[in-house]
Amino acid sequence: MDYVSEWFVRKRSIAFGIISGMDGLVSAALTPVFAFCLNKFGYTATILGWTIAFLILTTIGILCIRPRLPASDSHVVKPTASDFVFLRKPLFWTLLAAIITQALAQFVPSTYIPSYALDVGLSSTKGSLLLSLLNLGEAMGQPLLGVLADYQNITYSPMLLSTIGAGLQTLLMWGYSQQLWSLAIFVLLYGGTAGGFAILRPRFSAAIVNNGSDKEQYVLVFAVLTAMRGAAIVCSGFVSPGLLDEDARATSGFGAGKWSHIILFVGFMLLVSSFGALGTFIKAPKTADVQTTKTAETIESGSNLEIANEKCPRSGVGLVISMYEEDLSGKVIEQTRDTVGRGERA
Repeated sequence: MDYVSEWFVRKRSIAFGIISGMDGLVSAALTPVFAFCLNKFGYTATILGWTIAFLILTTIGILCIRPRLPASDSHVVKPTASDFVFLRKPLFWTLLAAIITQALAQFVPSTYIPSYALDVGLSSTKGSLLLSLLNLGEAMGQPLLGVLADYQNITYSPMLLSTIGAGLQTLLMWGYSQQLWSLAIFVLLYGGTAGGFAILRPRFSAAIVNNGSDKEQYVLVFAVLTAMRGAAIVCSGFVSPGLLDEDARATSGFGAGKWSHIILFVGFMLLVSSFGALGTFIKAPKTADVQTTKTAETIESGSNLEIANEKCPRSGVGLVISMYEEDLSGKVIEQTRDTVGRGERA
């Protein structure tokens, strides 16, 4: 994610959406492959073969990744209390609560759709097909929501689409779908909406850190949001089984009877997570009082301090912040470095 934020600024969400979408695309393609390998070679050989392939492909991918900005020892600063200033922002806690709520429900359909398909009379092959279609929906929806999020930096419209939209689809479609065609439509739409919520985290992080003006804090906020989302996904694996009555028989009613509690849980949790859009009304603090402590630590020489004072006489840190924002943009970085290196005035 650090490299993505270096290479992409204005199109960061769509870049992250394409990367995440490839996960869903590969999952959709591998689902029938795994089913074939399990039937042909057995569990042990399939897991061992996938482990070796995963290790080789991942290693090759890591070796091909390169940062856009060169590493600079002079830019490295020690962690301070100012790195965690985002913990005092209401926007952070609002978005974190929305992310946790959404994560508790998002992956429940992908866990139970094959079993639900069996209970309504479909074959295991069709259940695997539905799972592949759900992953395919994610692969298509994540880049599209990334485009919407990057369009004039709009964040909360795709957020409402991926929460309210997915919640209504769950309650109105999954609960009453017991045929292959209707379930196929549901999983495609659900994957495209609910799955796209994950790609909004870069925009959430940037909004919390004043449009990503501090790279280190931006990465830290993104890591915290991602870690808490992962913890919520793990917790959902313990919550959802308690909502399912394994001994109950499937019926023709809502959610085939035994699945109604699961469907209601997913639908309402997704609807509740839409309250994160209230962050639209939370005004970000002025940049003058956010990064003063940390940027002051990055000023080492008297010449840099003199230039900073000339750029912003009141705060003395204007040039340092401007340099960093220009680093992220990728267009002014060389000119800024050259100007500072010659000691000329900005």
